[in-house]
Amino acid sequence: MTGEQSSILEQLDAAVPLARFDAFPKLPSSYKARSESRGFFTLFVALIAILLVLNDVGEYIWGWPDYEFSIDTQGQTFMKVNVDMVVNMPCQYLSVDLRDVVGDRLFLSKAFRRDGTRFDIGQATTLKEHAQALSARQAIAQSRNSRGLFSWFHRAEPEFRPTYNYETDGSACRIYGSLLTKKVTANLHVTTLGHGYNSPIHVGHDKMNLSHVITEFSFGPYFPDIAQPLDYSFEIAREPFMAYQYFMHVVPTTYIVPRSPPLETNQYSVTHYTRKLEHFQGTPGIFFKFDLDPMVITIHQRTTSLVQFIIR
Repeated sequence: MTGEQSSILEQLDAAVPLARFDAFPKLPSSYKARSESRGFFTLFVALIAILLVLNDVGEYIWGWPDYEFSIDTQGQTFMKVNVDMVVNMPCQYLSVDLRDVVGDRLFLSKAFRRDGTRFDIGQATTLKEHAQALSARQAIAQSRNSRGLFSWFHRAEPEFRPTYNYETDGSACRIYGSLLTKKVTANLHVTTLGHGYNSPIHVGHDKMNLSHVITEFSFGPYFPDIAQPLDYSFEIAREPFMAYQYFMHVVPTTYIVPRSPPLETNQYSVTHYTRKLEHFQGTPGIFFKFDLDPMVITIHQRTTSLVQFIIR
């Protein structure tokens, strides 16, 4: 019976070939040739798919900033000033003071910590080069690297690191610490004893060297998304009577990120002037004058939800 069926099929196939009814006719193997571009196109499509997936992952983890501007109605009366700098003079020859627009004067020589060390530029750059290198793209890249994968769970302020090359009677002085000041226009300055202010000690001109490295100068709580203009900048004094003036406009900033309470901090812009003074025609020193801007920047860190991430 099986032989009869096979013979009938062979007869039908001979009369009407079944290949005519094949919607997808097959080519003989001798006619087939592999294309080299087909493998490249497959890898290209796979690469595009991976990049799209990584973009969705980045938007879910880090998100993107959304800026809003408004008038400052927070009503805060104090703000924190964070300073970490090294001056190329012994600590006993330096005076740190602050004067504000209200008329108050604070003697801060003991408010900030002062450690003897050796003057070392390290990885700092001049302020001009630093401002040119700090583009928006680099600032965003630095902030993403500093945040980490789960930064929204822990946002504590970092402690100041121990003094590098600590020496009790070092030729340079590291001045660092945080100070609460009134939220008004003020002038924080580092001067030499006996020049500009009454002091029983008069620093000799041959010992005056106001070369300095600013590791950190910021206002308010620490947050890595904000790149501060003065961080890791330095200036070298070629003459003893030099005045370095930094005029800063401080803008209150509120950072709102999902899964964390809002963070109220500050960012600023800076204008820098350097002057060579003649004897008895000015006060040599390092002066930081900061004005408060009445405008507030609110940064909303937008991210995709878990449902949106899974769907995408």
